[in-house]
Amino acid sequence: MMTGGDRKVILYAGELNTAACDEHVVCITEERREQFFGPHELGSLERGGFDWDVNSPWWSEMNARAIGEIRARMDDQDLLLLSSGQSQQVIADALGVLTVAEFGVGYEGIILDRRGGPVFAAFESHSHRHLVYGLRGWRRGREYDIVIPNFFDPGELPCGGGGDYLLFVGRLICQKGVATCAQIAGALGMKLVVAGPGATEWGDGFVKYPEGEARAPGLEYVGAVGADERSRLMGGAAVTIVPTVYIEPFGGVAVESMMCGTPVVTTDYGAFTETVVEGLSGYRFQTLQEACDGVMDAIELDRSSVRAYAMGKYSLDAVEPMYDKWFTNLDGLWGEGWMALRDREMVS
Repeated sequence: MMTGGDRKVILYAGELNTAACDEHVVCITEERREQFFGPHELGSLERGGFDWDVNSPWWSEMNARAIGEIRARMDDQDLLLLSSGQSQQVIADALGVLTVAEFGVGYEGIILDRRGGPVFAAFESHSHRHLVYGLRGWRRGREYDIVIPNFFDPGELPCGGGGDYLLFVGRLICQKGVATCAQIAGALGMKLVVAGPGATEWGDGFVKYPEGEARAPGLEYVGAVGADERSRLMGGAAVTIVPTVYIEPFGGVAVESMMCGTPVVTTDYGAFTETVVEGLSGYRFQTLQEACDGVMDAIELDRSSVRAYAMGKYSLDAVEPMYDKWFTNLDGLWGEGWMALRDREMVS
């Protein structure tokens, strides 16, 4: 989003990365990554998931390489954007002369500065910002923290024509609520398609995952899917159900579905209270009856309006100005900071 303007974007990442940037600095080769993790393939989470231990050799090697490469290129007034929380704490500590900012914060283990306070953060939702503040006992807000939602490329999520099945997409863990989806589908007598990594057994009307199982008449498990198949499934669904049990920091599946024109039915807390507008993009529920009613009402929503809503709030074009505003504010820390006033007509 930030390329093509006045800002220079340097990306420090793995070798196989196609993100747009002014310079791509490889901090871990594909050969080395495979030595740590094995071949990258759909369904890899079925082998036990990803280890976020900050002392793991892959983080240590990646972070050390990143610190050296950044030092070789940095200017004191650069913005250092980190995206993996405390796994990258060592980078923030080593390069503290820079303005350090975390973007896409949807986790609790945020980076702290050397005084024990937070670095500047862009949270994925207001609910998650307040959750993190509350968990850490912070009763005072921070002027340079901000909420910027996740962003999506509409070209990767074309509008579909809908269909007659309900859809669940996500990791197959109890906290994501796949069993709740099965209950809703069973109560309505509708087909449920389940997509995502983590299942150990499956068959007609049955999916078993490490923490439980889900059963519903006509349940179809299609395994882990890539971006194209995800979009096809979302565009062809009548409704996507996103019944996350925990306080969802954002819930990208809901917005991806809305981008495809497919309304969503979700639980009634966390970021869903911000992303799901009842009667426009979907409905939220607290009971099984509310969930079933929500599905039947959501089917009647205008799909073009659902997509237009999502485009207006979560597309690249909609989110880019939010980041530009945040970066401009952070740039001001090298000047008068919060006290700086730009030239404009003041109304008295």
